[in-house]
Amino acid sequence: MLKVSRLVLLVVASSAYVAGMVGSVVFFPEGGEMAHARGSHKASAASTGALQWQTSLSAASEQAKKEHKYILADVYTDWCGWCKKLDKDVFTNSDVVSYLQKDFICVKVNAEDPKEGSTVARTYKVNGFPCALVFSPEGKLIGKVDGYEAAADYIASLKEMRQGKGEAGGEGGAAEPQPQTESEQK
Repeated sequence: MLKVSRLVLLVVASSAYVAGMVGSVVFFPEGGEMAHARGSHKASAASTGALQWQTSLSAASEQAKKEHKYILADVYTDWCGWCKKLDKDVFTNSDVVSYLQKDFICVKVNAEDPKEGSTVARTYKVNGFPCALVFSPEGKLIGKVDGYEAAADYIASLKEMRQGKGEAGGEGGAAEPQPQTESEQK
C-alpha cells in the first residue's frame, strides 16, 4: 500500500511540475520579430522606426554620458515568456519607440550571460523577469520597472522615474533601501 501511495504521489507531483512548466512558456510564432526585438537586427533605428539595442551596459553608459541620455537596460532571460511579450507588444509600440529613441540609450542584458549579464542582475538585485533598470545620464540607478507593463503604463513609469518619483512594477517593485537615521531605526 505504501508503494502505491508513493507512486501516486510521484505521478501527481510530476504532472503538476510538467503542467507548470508548459503553462509558463509563452510561444510566439513570429521568430523574425523576436530576433529583431532581441537586438540581432543591426539596421538604423531611425530608418526602421524600431529600437536599436546595445548589448553591453558599459558601452551604453559611455554613449549615454556623451549624448546626455538616460539608459534603459532590459534585463531578460531567453526562457522568459513575459520578456518575449514585452518585446512583441511594448518595444514595438510606436509611442514607446518614439519616447525611448528621443531620451534613452537602450541595452539588452541577458541575466544568464556570464560575461556581463549575470553580474548586472546580481549587482542590481534583479529577482524576476522582465526587469528594466533605468539609469541617469551620469550612470546612477534611478529606478526599476519590475514585470510586464502595457505600453502606456511603461511610458508613464519611465516618466515618473525621470521626475524622481521612484520605481514602478507590473508585479510590485520596491524602492532601493535608504539609510535610516537613528530615530527611524528605533
